[in-house]
Amino acid sequence: MAGGFEHHFRRTIPGDVESVRRRLSDVLESFGYIVIGDTPIQAKRPRQMSIWKAMVLDYDTTLTIALKPISSASTLATFDYDIEQLFTKGEMQALEREAEAIIALATKASAEIFCPACGVENSGNARFCRACGKPAARNQLPTELEVMRLTANASGSQIELTLGLIISFLTLLIATPILLFVGATKGVVFGWILLVLGELLGAFFLILGMRRLHRSLNPPNTQHPEPSSEQTKALSMQERAAAALPPQPVSIVEGTTELMTPQQTPLTVARDTDSMD
Repeated sequence: MAGGFEHHFRRTIPGDVESVRRRLSDVLESFGYIVIGDTPIQAKRPRQMSIWKAMVLDYDTTLTIALKPISSASTLATFDYDIEQLFTKGEMQALEREAEAIIALATKASAEIFCPACGVENSGNARFCRACGKPAARNQLPTELEVMRLTANASGSQIELTLGLIISFLTLLIATPILLFVGATKGVVFGWILLVLGELLGAFFLILGMRRLHRSLNPPNTQHPEPSSEQTKALSMQERAAAALPPQPVSIVEGTTELMTPQQTPLTVARDTDSMD
């Protein structure tokens, strides 16, 4: 369940109140939310990972979106986050980036009906334009999604790195006097155990932070699917068919010039030898 940490802000969304309400409710499900109300919009997202590995977008969250009409073509949306914990200002910024990604995806969903190339209206689930054949706009995700991912991972890395440094520093601060000034054997053993365990725990959080930061800066590349055996067979058949055809002329007139030019044959002149005699 969500805790007592709240963060709220406002954004302006193009469109009338009812269309914005419908589009936001549809898009929230793709962000892991469960919509439980629409006036105002109320959505819940349970925790996705353990508290030791989670970032701000994985926390238990309750989101309330209140909509207010500004004009017939714009709506003011107030995003009110109730989240189980907020450690840094970077996590608040990550929540704002998530709201902007939700708005961008909802706005894009309304614009996908019209082709960006020719403007022809298409059905909502069309992948290509029925007039010009260009890919639908949904094939290109808004950049706000990538900004949201980078901000959330950066805030998570900041927390883990800071926690690792604090644990390592406190361990040295506590264990060093014990090792230097306590002469008893039990005190020295306790100091070494405290030093080893504390430094291992600090190193654990430092490694987590560096790994998260590395994954954030080096996302996995999208691999293009390899052609299937049927596609490979069809391509080879097309190549063989193309090889069997005669080469095409370089220009249109090149192939017809030979037909238009009359074949010249040697003329034979018959001589009347009788008249010469």
